[in-house]
Amino acid sequence: MKHTLQLPSLTQIGSLLGLVALTGCYPQNTEPSGPVQGLRPVYAPMETVRKVEILPPQPLKQPGKIYVKDAFLFINEQNKGLHVVNNVNPEKPVKLAFIAIPGNTDMAVKGSILYANNITDLVALDISNLQQIQVTKRLENMFPYIAYPAERGVRFECADPSKGVVIRWEQAQLTNPKCYR
Repeated sequence: MKHTLQLPSLTQIGSLLGLVALTGCYPQNTEPSGPVQGLRPVYAPMETVRKVEILPPQPLKQPGKIYVKDAFLFINEQNKGLHVVNNVNPEKPVKLAFIAIPGNTDMAVKGSILYANNITDLVALDISNLQQIQVTKRLENMFPYIAYPAERGVRFECADPSKGVVIRWEQAQLTNPKCYR
């Protein structure tokens, strides 16, 4: 008696893989039936958002990118601004100031001008004298307005433009959030 091995067809393999994929995946467009942990937008009026301030040094809480210029460090505080640190002695860095720039996530320096994003705007700051930092130019609406969190796989409260501009997202207990990313 001769046995022949019969291989499954490509259609059968595709169907099997599709079934396996579906059993490990749940639809994300269903709304939760009660309170869930998620992200809530924090709003500010555009006039407030466009106000750049030089403040005393602040503690690092959510550091982001770091830019090195000569003996100085510019450390992004995610969505809040930039820490200015004198790093002449790397063993003993000295915090000099905090530049409050709402919605800031990135920066670059060319010569004595520091460029930073401010929600949708690009601001240029003269840093030739770190005791007298000042905005020299603002280009409004250079970047798209992003009204959702950077995180993925999270439920969040949909942004409401009537409340202002989203400057950051905070963890919160949400009831029936409509948005997911």
